[in-house]
Amino acid sequence: MTYWIDRAEPRQTYPQQWHEYNLSQTSEKLMFMDMLRELSGYLEVKKSTGRGRPSLNVQEMVYCMGLLIYCGKSSRRTISELHISKDRHLISQVPHFNSILNHFNEKSLSKKLQALITLSSMPLKCVEKDFAVDSTGFTTSVFGRWFDHKWGKKNDHRLWRKAHVMTGVKTNIITSIEVTKGTSADINEFPTLVEKTSEQFQLREVSADMAYTSRENMNLVSSKGAIPFIPFKSNATGNSKGSMVWKRMFQYFQEHYDEYMQHYHKRSNVETTFSMIKRKFGMHLRSKSDTAQENEILCKALCHNIVVLIHETFELGLNTEFEPHLSAINCAALHSAQKTLN
Repeated sequence: MTYWIDRAEPRQTYPQQWHEYNLSQTSEKLMFMDMLRELSGYLEVKKSTGRGRPSLNVQEMVYCMGLLIYCGKSSRRTISELHISKDRHLISQVPHFNSILNHFNEKSLSKKLQALITLSSMPLKCVEKDFAVDSTGFTTSVFGRWFDHKWGKKNDHRLWRKAHVMTGVKTNIITSIEVTKGTSADINEFPTLVEKTSEQFQLREVSADMAYTSRENMNLVSSKGAIPFIPFKSNATGNSKGSMVWKRMFQYFQEHYDEYMQHYHKRSNVETTFSMIKRKFGMHLRSKSDTAQENEILCKALCHNIVVLIHETFELGLNTEFEPHLSAINCAALHSAQKTLN
């Protein structure tokens, strides 16, 4: 008896460009410091009015916050890194370690950090066309209480925060991010992520998992000139109900399933983005308050983007100039900084 065994096709591999990789790794820290200071330098500095000690420079404090997250050390042990930064003329003074932690509690910094994240993604505007959306959780040291109705007992559970992210599938750059409570539904943040990214990038494809399936989301992606690759639930039908995009994508999903899923599986790159952030900057939040936790997550995202830019500087020969993109970002804090630069 003869057995015929199909020979499996060799798995496609992507060789590492070791020379460029080595350069990016050995140059990363100093380049990170310079790039972080350049980005924070676009923030508006408001002069202190009234009596009392003047407030610390917001540009330098954002730099200190970012360096704290990048180094992964305690605020006390980060002071040595800040002395190095002062010697390199990146900051004018080394703040007290408690001052750095206190600035994480400033609500006004959240929008500014989001603007810097957007600005840090702009040099890859000509590279990224396909995007993926998903969310990931970050643990905290804060516990909440809930009542067990069945047994009549109170139990403690650890609270956590969730980061909703849209990322480019080629370089893993974060183009937009929203931070919510851990129990927040993913689908609610999808429109905001798409809207913010479409303001700066030309969308071609948007991939997301089944949690984001809805006619409204598909209509939104289509209105931005992109194709939504979101898998359908088992009970979904092709009824348009006013959404021709839903009907056409459902037909495509049914008739060309394998081809559809090839596009959809670009979504796995957003999982790579989360892995990069958590392996390099940690999955646990040290902050206690909601505002500080949000700013800590935003700092992680900003640090991630800067590291991506450094890598692509060597990998793609990327030009990381930020100033030409300032006018495209809708943030008053950055616009004011642009006026002072010009």
